Amino acid sequence: MSKYLTFESQSFPNRDLLLEALAECGFESPTVGTDLPLDGWDKRNPQTADIVIRRCDLNGASLLGDIGFQKTSKGYVAIIDDLDLAHRLGKDFIVRLQNNYHEAAARKIAKKLGGTLIKERVGKTLKIRIKY
Repeated sequence: MSKYLTFESQSFPNRDLLLEALAECGFESPTVGTDLPLDGWDKRNPQTADIVIRRCDLNGASLLGDIGFQKTSKGYVAIIDDLDLAHRLGKDFIVRLQNNYHEAAARKIAKKLGGTLIKERVGKTLKIRIKY
């Protein structure tokens, strides 16, 4: 039986940057609101979220449940079905989303400073610098 997992330790403080990071991951049309219900495989999930990617909006991706992000005092936290995470999104989904989020933040700072973004991969680490 699947269950929704909440990732409290990985939060995304800025909604616009989170939406940009989700678009980079291929989720371009999330529903944004307040306390939106998350549909699970059995349609009786009591969870709610403020940003929801509906499984029917994922271009044929066969997900078990919706992907949600609930606003907390620290930012938005992910709420994802464990089977979706393990088998469809990949266990590294949160890490990929965090990388896209940080890159979006760096692009925003570079634009504000009138600089350019320089990405350098060192082993498994991606270093992002701003040259201005």
